Amino acid sequence: MIGKTLGLYFARQFAVLVIAIFLFFFLLVFVITYLEFFTRTLGAQDFDPGKVFLLTLYRVPSICEDILPFTTLFGSIAAFVLANRRLEVVIARAAGISAWQFLLPACIVGLLVGVFATTVYNPISTELRAVSDQIRTSLTEKRSRRTDAGPVWIRQAAEGRESIIGAMKTSNDGMTLSDVTAFVFDESGAFVERIDATTARYTPGEWQIEEALVTRLGKQPKKESSYRLPTTLSPGQVRETFDNLDATSFWELPALIDTARRAGLPSSRYELRYNTLLSRPIVLLAMVLIAAIVSLRFSRSREVGNMILAGVGVGFMLYVVSKIAWDLGSGGIVPPPLAAWLPAIVTVLMGATALLHLEDG
Repeated sequence: MIGKTLGLYFARQFAVLVIAIFLFFFLLVFVITYLEFFTRTLGAQDFDPGKVFLLTLYRVPSICEDILPFTTLFGSIAAFVLANRRLEVVIARAAGISAWQFLLPACIVGLLVGVFATTVYNPISTELRAVSDQIRTSLTEKRSRRTDAGPVWIRQAAEGRESIIGAMKTSNDGMTLSDVTAFVFDESGAFVERIDATTARYTPGEWQIEEALVTRLGKQPKKESSYRLPTTLSPGQVRETFDNLDATSFWELPALIDTARRAGLPSSRYELRYNTLLSRPIVLLAMVLIAAIVSLRFSRSREVGNMILAGVGVGFMLYVVSKIAWDLGSGGIVPPPLAAWLPAIVTVLMGATALLHLEDG
């Protein structure tokens, strides 16, 4: 077995490089995100660089959750390449240490990083994202520069009227909508009026739309300080439609799954998110094995670039497969646990098989 001192040394080297690369990408994402929000709010009347800075600072941790597997991959490749450059791998093997023993500290660190990211980092990042959503709601953005993918729409009916309401952004678990547009129809389906507003808040049985601009056929638009739009939607149905899963903590998901099931609502989105977070340690372990395959056995300098590119390519393939599995799971085509766990488990098995072939024949 690998000695305790040597194991701690390898584990420390691996952890330092993974953290360093994560911080590098964190700063890079921070700069890009700040510039994006800065240009969006630059022409607003209440433009505040300090708020933009805080908005970016609170939003970036949530964004960086998605790049954690790639930072682990790049950090693992860097650690293994550096160990080769320093001839540490050669010395370890000459001392009778196998590749599996050499990989054990890195695998343990990868698993621990995954557990920490799921149980500690995710709750913190979701809390910060909720704060950033509130700050973003308070900022007036220029509509001509809006680059969001588009509003989320929901159809509802109440008190003899049907309506379609959509929002560009949501907060407060979907109970508060921002940049709202609603179309109201009568019982026969004829168009009655359009409502545009900055904010709408859900209360049982209705949407309270503030500072609404109401436009009716053949009439001038009229400004109303408060507009009541009736709805028969339950809080659970509203949350299922408008809630942002990225702002939902790992520890909150079991309760949401149970609530959705009790209410007879689809819970696949919550189950998929929960299982995806649970499988994160296995995903990071898969990244460590991919890095080991492509960077532990090079002998000439010109091989380094090709093998690193191969590792990055395999990592992106895992990412694409995971996204496809997410779409299948969220659409109810495959069970959420299968969609979340299968790509990572298959990658780990393939990585272990490849290492067995390379090291043990």
